[in-house]
Amino acid sequence: MNFLIIGSGFGIYGYLPAIYKNSKKIFLNIKYKKKIEKRIELIRYLKRVNWYFDIKDINNKIDYVVIAQNPKKQFLITKKILRFLKPKHLFLEKPISHNPNKSLNFVEFLEKNKIKFSVGYLFTYLSWFKYIKKNLSHNQKFEINWRIKFNKKNNLWKSNHKEGGGLVRFYSIHFFKLCHDLNLTKIHKISVNKKHCEFVLKDQKENTIFLNVRHALINQFFIRHNENYFLKSSNPFMKSIKINNDPRVSIIQKYVKDIFENFKINYGYEKKFIKFWKKIEMES
Repeated sequence: MNFLIIGSGFGIYGYLPAIYKNSKKIFLNIKYKKKIEKRIELIRYLKRVNWYFDIKDINNKIDYVVIAQNPKKQFLITKKILRFLKPKHLFLEKPISHNPNKSLNFVEFLEKNKIKFSVGYLFTYLSWFKYIKKNLSHNQKFEINWRIKFNKKNNLWKSNHKEGGGLVRFYSIHFFKLCHDLNLTKIHKISVNKKHCEFVLKDQKENTIFLNVRHALINQFFIRHNENYFLKSSNPFMKSIKINNDPRVSIIQKYVKDIFENFKINYGYEKKFIKFWKKIEMES
């Protein structure tokens, strides 16, 4: 299978090692070359890399495209790619655009053009999510706390709400998707500011998710089921994220494998989730 990866950040240090074993050729823009060569742990993946200067110059068939870019750019990048290539599937990163309305427009475009896609909500593949899913019966309470170390020097889009970043659109959206998938869509409380977000969501059986996401001095992630803690870690992936040992790579592999084996496109469901996200923001 031939892959095209767009994005010199998570696309390179996350997706490149994750898809390597399942790829025949991996196409990367030549402008990423120096960045990859500076990272010793990524050099071994260059064996299957084919460099290009412009997408229109790619003569090979591309089966899958990974777009891991600024949310504000993903729609425009996708349109450009589809002018020259006809991939089987697009792997997009969350959020797929910088606000709910633009995200809806994006999905409607993909539906109109019959383009299959998925969004990398990786928490679905983690053991703590499976635990929550298994233990949702009646009147169960789960408290999720995520403390994120704030870097004042970080002025990238990931910190900018209008660009699709910030505590709501970059971090909390992970949990909006999980709650939507678990039918925890009754909004009971929302409190949002630049440093702190708090959401309380319920389902028809009075199961409740208390979500607390905030900037802090250190990274912490912990979950409490009713009155008992069952997870304490520095982050949701339960392992330290290191340059030469990133736990997200194995999660991406599970995600990609799941798409290959089980994926069925449901544009209506994707739009339903985005409308849920929009509702949360409107009530915050």
